[in-house]
Amino acid sequence: MEGRTGAVLKAAAIALVAWLAIDRFLPGLALSVISHDRAALPNALKEPVQGEPVREPFAEMRGRRTFRITPRAAYDVSARVGATERYRSSASGSLLPWDFVLTWGAVTREPAWPSISFTQTGRFYLWSTRDRSLDLGYVSSHTANTHLVPGSSRVASALARVRRGDVVRLEGDLVDIDGPDGFVWKTSLTRTDTGAGACETLYVRAITIGTRKYR
Repeated sequence: MEGRTGAVLKAAAIALVAWLAIDRFLPGLALSVISHDRAALPNALKEPVQGEPVREPFAEMRGRRTFRITPRAAYDVSARVGATERYRSSASGSLLPWDFVLTWGAVTREPAWPSISFTQTGRFYLWSTRDRSLDLGYVSSHTANTHLVPGSSRVASALARVRRGDVVRLEGDLVDIDGPDGFVWKTSLTRTDTGAGACETLYVRAITIGTRKYR
């Protein structure tokens, strides 16, 4: 019996090592084994679509804390990812583990894309360029640091595999969040604001990467 148990444990360990190797070196293949639907390729040239909220406020537990999530608008954005940042600490890290800098429209193509640099820090983002021919107002209104709340474990797994330059489609709700100990997190509802409070907070119900859609 001990020999059989040892063999099972060894096989499980080999499988885990193989999965980690696939996940690190062949992320596309790793994504292919997560349950998904087929979808059209995201078109990052399109403007984000924002509509009236279609869901009522709801409660959700993350990291042993219960949060009240209030949808403010339905949101559908296809974008090229300029940068990603992972957060793990505090209440915000358990609920909003990822910030993506999303870009769309002409920002996703030459001459803009290769000439713009993005950095993320403290839940904010900065962008810079030396190309004086770019319309700075256009760049500002077509890039956004977006706080992401994964709506399922599959969505969370897919978000973790997104890298700079990937084109994705994110569907869900722009939300305000209230939690314990005075936790408050608001969303922007416009793409033209800047500074504190200008980031979108998106509850991601579906993410499309390539032609794979994860819910």
